[in-house]
Amino acid sequence: MSKFGKLAAVAATATALVAIAGSPASAADTAYNTRNVYLDGAPVWSDPDACVSRSMTVASGWYTWTQIFEGTRNPSRDLYLAAGTYTWTDCIRAWDGYYEQKSSLSKPGSATAVLNDTNLHFSAGTYHFGSLLDPHF
Repeated sequence: MSKFGKLAAVAATATALVAIAGSPASAADTAYNTRNVYLDGAPVWSDPDACVSRSMTVASGWYTWTQIFEGTRNPSRDLYLAAGTYTWTDCIRAWDGYYEQKSSLSKPGSATAVLNDTNLHFSAGTYHFGSLLDPHF
């Protein structure tokens, strides 16, 4: 094989490898709805809620939905979502002496899905919270 033929073969192989590496993964990516919040560690029911919300269009299918609080991933549930645009909201609510984390997914014309983690006690500090939606496809 000539030098040109070898160079062409190497170039073709490199191009094919780049094309394969640059192709999208077969599984959909995990989506996140998170933010940081300062909690004073002395919750009272009159404190304002700390929330993060986004609109997201999803394909129909099964998903695992999991709350996030710092390094904790809990609670979690599997749910089937119909295709469409959802409003995804995560909030920390203060009650007298404890916090509650609530996550919701709502789509017009459908029941709202909810995840709750209640009776949470945290000292003063800045925390990362929200939820993730992991597709099964």
